[in-house]
Amino acid sequence: MSATVAKAILSETNVETITTVTTVEETVATLEVATATTVEPELHRDLPIFSNPLLANATQSNSIPLKPKVARVKSGSKSLSVLRISAPKVDGEVVVMRRLDTDLVNATSMYNAAYPAISEKMDAKESAFVTKKYEGVVEKSGALAGVWITIPQAKALAKEYGIDQFMRPLLDAPNPKNNNTATEHEEIVENSIVTEVTIVQTSQKRAAEDDAEEMQEATDKLEDLSVADVKVMKRRIEELEDQANRDRKKFRGLAVVAAGLAAASVIPQVLPYFS
Repeated sequence: MSATVAKAILSETNVETITTVTTVEETVATLEVATATTVEPELHRDLPIFSNPLLANATQSNSIPLKPKVARVKSGSKSLSVLRISAPKVDGEVVVMRRLDTDLVNATSMYNAAYPAISEKMDAKESAFVTKKYEGVVEKSGALAGVWITIPQAKALAKEYGIDQFMRPLLDAPNPKNNNTATEHEEIVENSIVTEVTIVQTSQKRAAEDDAEEMQEATDKLEDLSVADVKVMKRRIEELEDQANRDRKKFRGLAVVAAGLAAASVIPQVLPYFS
């Protein structure tokens, strides 16, 4: 066999080996993709047919949006600030909340607002679906019970439920905790309180100073009095007391005289009746 023919045979053998390796790698990759698809299928569930009829007007594009309100709810020993919006239903309302500390939205309340006639089993099934799909935070009890998801996730879920127009004011509202205007308002209120306290303290201080000045003036006047002045004042008091005693004696004398005159005028008229 010549050297040229031997080289040709070796080249063909190498090509077949490379082709075989490539085919095996492609097969393994295909199997991995198929396995991944089988293990983690796309999440899917069927939503209820009947939605909230009282929420129909609020979900229209030309409807007047409801304004979310700031409120506080208790979670254990803590009190948290939330934004809330109410969806009407036949026997009351459903309150959908958004926490202001984490900006998470209660997806369970969104589901109940869109489909208020659902059963507890359907509610639990949807909560499990949302928790798995969005990796939601689950609160099991209290005013915050439900599955909580982020605002972008809540916007996507609102479209699935058909309540995106109703939810828009709650989801698009700025967070008051991140609002500079709110911070400035709090600073203004705080400064106003400090100013009022300062004014009260200043007034109290001035009143105390005035009282101290008056007491000092009275003390100074007493210290300025000499012994002779004190004797004069004492003598004057004694004179006034003597004058009062004389006036009382004079009054008694006048009273006796008046009584005597009255008796003298009355007795002659009365005597004939006793004779």
